[in-house]
Amino acid sequence: MWLVLFLASFSVLLLIVVLSHQREQRVLEKLRGTLQLAGDTRGTPRSVNAAIDRLDDLVLSDETDEFERRMSAAFDVMNAGAVVVDADGEELLRNRLAQPYATGRHGDALVESVIQDRLEEALRGELTDEELRLHGPPEKVLLIVGAPVIEGGELLGAVVLVDDISEQRRLDKMRRDFVANVSHELRTPVGAISVLAETLEGEHDPQILADFNSRIRVEALRLARLIEDLLDLGSIEDGVGEDLIPVAASAIVEAAAAVVQHAAEQRDVTIDLKLDDVAPVLGNKAQLVSAVSNLLSNAIKYSSEGSTVSGRVVAHGDQVAIVVEDNGIGIPATDHGRVFERFYRVDRGRSAETGGTGLGLSIVRNAVVNHGGRVELTSQEGVGSTFSIILPILGSQDEAGADSMVEPLFDD
Repeated sequence: MWLVLFLASFSVLLLIVVLSHQREQRVLEKLRGTLQLAGDTRGTPRSVNAAIDRLDDLVLSDETDEFERRMSAAFDVMNAGAVVVDADGEELLRNRLAQPYATGRHGDALVESVIQDRLEEALRGELTDEELRLHGPPEKVLLIVGAPVIEGGELLGAVVLVDDISEQRRLDKMRRDFVANVSHELRTPVGAISVLAETLEGEHDPQILADFNSRIRVEALRLARLIEDLLDLGSIEDGVGEDLIPVAASAIVEAAAAVVQHAAEQRDVTIDLKLDDVAPVLGNKAQLVSAVSNLLSNAIKYSSEGSTVSGRVVAHGDQVAIVVEDNGIGIPATDHGRVFERFYRVDRGRSAETGGTGLGLSIVRNAVVNHGGRVELTSQEGVGSTFSIILPILGSQDEAGADSMVEPLFDD
């Protein structure tokens, strides 16, 4: 909203200049007409002819055209649509972003109708604003603000600004959803710890005490993992930073495997590494290790005891692929497009059992995107899942961005 208010203030200043200039032009035109009438009725003295010629020069001067061009250019650089009218409601300026509304259909025609309503209210001295939601596609949310322009107590005209706040509203919703999800995820372990602690009061049975203490530790660890994942995600979403070094993909996978080795041993899961010697990538090693360790951790959690999880590094054109594969429960095809969302879980019951926070794959996606790469997923329920991190190798043309990469490593 502050941006719109700033733009409104900026527009009002420009509008005062425009309308003042327009008023000067009208005064000049009126004076010229008066002199012309006087000349026609009484004979035209040489001095009157000279004055009329000078007024013609002022009214029709290139300076006037240049002024109007500059004012139009000033409005065109605004990132909001703007419509300017004088005190009589005559349109003086309409910048490039507001042009489509004047001749558009459907949604644009609706926007133009609201613009005219706001101008009428502004010419009555009212400052108004309205959010208009267009269902599209694409869906848009527009903030339409109308303001009168008053100088020295005189109404000079009005201005309407149309600002596309769709992205702002989308981010607001994401923030609200994030806070709601975090609150829910924190409430579960905190509530469990509180109940268990209350139950322990006055309890003397050693077996019950040991059992409840163990459950409190589990919930405390779950809470710690959630906080750690939130901090990791926040750091990764800030970008890669300046800690970029050439790092071997094999070193990333080995470091990630070391992080999850204890969890693998607890579930009797073997981590099988096959690491080709490929060119290094330029990146933040901590972020990339975090991404791969999250993939390995998920593979271990959702695999049966005694099974094997594989981690591979293979050359892929001028890119390197880090592939994590398991023979676990798999992911339904309907969930493939959402598994990288924060707090999204395919099976909430299973996640509660494994202690998952719902942030791991979001961390993976953000870390990989930070490095100009992408994540591919192939999975089948009851068969297993394969996640592939594709990164540009150091010095490749795709190092700055990976959207123009070669064919996918695996087909769905």
